[in-house]
This record gives sequence, structure tokens and C-alpha cells, in this order.
Amino acid sequence: MGTLNQFAGSTCLVTGGLGFIGSNMANSLATAGAHVRVLDALIEQHGGDERNINPSLSAIRVVKGNIGDDEIVEELLDGVDFVFNIAGQVSHHESMVDPIRDAEINVLSQLRFLESLRRCQPSAVVVHTSTRQVYGTPQYLPVDEKHPTVPRDINGVNKLAGENYHRLYGTVHGIKTVSLRLSNVFGPNQSLQKTGLGFLPVFLARAMKGLLLEVFGDGQQLRDCLYITDVVEALGKAALQVAAGAVNPGEVINLGHTEVLSLLQIAELVVAKAGEGSTVSCIPWPEELARIDIGGFSGDYAKAHRLLNWNPQVAFADGVEQTLDFYRRHPWYL
Repeated sequence: MGTLNQFAGSTCLVTGGLGFIGSNMANSLATAGAHVRVLDALIEQHGGDERNINPSLSAIRVVKGNIGDDEIVEELLDGVDFVFNIAGQVSHHESMVDPIRDAEINVLSQLRFLESLRRCQPSAVVVHTSTRQVYGTPQYLPVDEKHPTVPRDINGVNKLAGENYHRLYGTVHGIKTVSLRLSNVFGPNQSLQKTGLGFLPVFLARAMKGLLLEVFGDGQQLRDCLYITDVVEALGKAALQVAAGAVNPGEVINLGHTEVLSLLQIAELVVAKAGEGSTVSCIPWPEELARIDIGGFSGDYAKAHRLLNWNPQVAFADGVEQTLDFYRRHPWYL
């Protein structure tokens, strides 16, 4: 919490603040003494829930609305020091099923939001959450920021567009923006009931229910997974470094982990930690998912270490234990 204590007394806006990453950010900022405004559209498929906000934190004000709604956004931006722009559609599969909707959420709404910001609060620092999906199939591992961006699905294309808008508003309009490319994030407050939010919540939910965990292909695809507290720390450090002028506006930075595990290893570890008798099975790839699969991935976070003084702190097994403990204490998530 040391980093976030530096936000005490500041005013922060968290978009997508009722979702998994956003609610963790909002709760952490408010606990550290910041005045927090949360904006969330509560789109049904996205896993946002008002119960994700700690009810004891009176410093959090929640507004239901879309980041593309000028009137709502401009009122919320008034007097804001920091913006954590986490709102977005994250399902790769859903983006292929309804690409227009994905573009409206991840491109047009982002552009409208940035225009509102430029008009009303251009002095605010903006930290935008992007995704490793923008890289597509890795040409080498670990993937650094110089790797070509050739997304394999609509979501990756649209997230890259949103990221580029943040870069452009930083380099052309002088807004203090930075985009963090996240890997597979997990931890408390992640919806276990919605589909399309990643493989980790699926694994966790099924393991806690004692159900079979299915891994596509041979299960040897590599992943690096980030526990939510490490991501919250990175978001805070990025905001402070941009505000201090230590990071140039428009910068793009990877997050990643030293632990790189296969999907099969991840599934087996989750099953073991849950202790409910689940088993793991490898099954053939569904055709619609095989077409957009990127294979193995691990991110090079040397730039995050250099510019933000950030390193992941939580080992995967420890993060899984903490996450399972949280869901056992809050069974409504299941």
C-alpha cells in the first residue's frame, strides 16, 4: 500500500470501477485516503457488481454510466487528478461473435472519453489498461514492447486502437497518458459466473465445485499470471511516474511475471489448492477458439522495472491460495 498512500487527498476517477480490476483499484485508492469516483456501465456480460465495492469506504462515489456519455463523464472529470481508465470489453470470443459491439465499447467510447478529457480536464494523469492480446501470436518469448502488434482477434485489434488513441492524445495533445499491457490477471472480486473473462476464473470456479477442468490441446501453452495486488501497484506507480514527468506521455509498458507455467500446470495447481477432488483433462480445441488462439505467451516487463521500479511480488501458488480463501469467505461469487 506504500505506493498508493501517495494518492491520499487526491481525486481519482476509476472507469470500469465495479469490475474486477477496477473495483480493486477503487477500494485500494480509497483505503489509502483518496477521493474516488467510480464510473461503470454495468454491462451484463462484463462481470461488474456493486458488491465489489467495500461498503465501509465512504470516500467512493459510484455512478452508473458509459465512458462515452459526454454529460456524465464531464461532470465526473471536474477536479480529477488521476484517471484509471479500466473500462472495456475483454472477451476475445465475444468480440468475434459481435465485432461491432466490441468496437463501440473499446474504440468509439474510448475516443469519446478522451475528447471529454481533452476539453474538460486536460491536466489529469491517465493510466489506461491494455492487453497482451495486441501482440497476437508471439514471434519470440518473452515478448517485449518492440514486438510487432498483429492481433488475432477483433478484441485485440480494438484494444490496440484504444491504446493508440491514448498514445496520440499524449504525444499530440500533451495529456499525461500511459498504457499498461496486462497479462492474465486473477484474484478477489473477479466474476466466476460470466463467460469470456479468461481461463483462470473458469478454472477457479470449477475447482471449487469439484468439477472437471478442461484444457484445450495438449495444455503446453505457456502463460504468465499476475495477482491483482501486483497490478494495482503497477497502475499506481505508472500514474505517479507520469505525473512526475519520469515517463513520457503516450508510453506503452508491459506487465509480466518471472513465473511462466503451462496451462496444464496451472490447472493442476488450482485443483490441488482447491482440494475438492477435481481432475484435469485435455480436450480438442473448439474450432472457433482455435482460429484465434495465440499459442504460448510470456511478457518481458524489463521496461516496467526500469521506468516504474515495478516487479511482481506474488507467486502464482500464493495468489491462488489467497484467491480461493477470498471466494470461500464470499460464496455469492459462485
